Amino acid sequence: MDGNINSFYEILKITLPALVVFLTAYFLFRDMLENSQRQREFEFRVENQGQVTPVRLQAYERLTLFLERISPQSLLNRTLAADTSAVQFHYELLKQIRQEYEHNLSQQIYVSVTAWEALRGAKESLVMLINKAADEVKKDEPAISLSNKIFQMYMEQDDQPVTIALAELKKEVRMFF
Repeated sequence: MDGNINSFYEILKITLPALVVFLTAYFLFRDMLENSQRQREFEFRVENQGQVTPVRLQAYERLTLFLERISPQSLLNRTLAADTSAVQFHYELLKQIRQEYEHNLSQQIYVSVTAWEALRGAKESLVMLINKAADEVKKDEPAISLSNKIFQMYMEQDDQPVTIALAELKKEVRMFF
């Protein structure tokens, strides 16, 4: 019995230090691999940031241009034709907004969800405002009466959706600098 205990202690004297060395080496090696992976990821991000940042800034520029183009001041002046009725003008305004939006739809991958939602909200708000103004104007009236009604209703809003969306885009762009 005494020999078994001595054998056990002998095995333990060899196994315990080997286990300590193994665990130490394992944890050091694991940490070294994790640090190496983080370093490669960091270098990849730095390398790609030089390529991605200009593309993202272009996306912000395009979306800013989109918001400026659908703002009532710009949209009404650009779309208004003297010989059209309110119903034709209404249709043309919605068509212009839809085309501008579809043209810039792919830019959402370069901006945050918050910025894109603000932009989409501005578009939808403006569409609702145009529809509401069209309901308040007779269909056979000249387009200028609908234009005036839209502009009046837009200016009466406390929080103008295009202005809010522009502020969100500007806030995000400031983070690049």
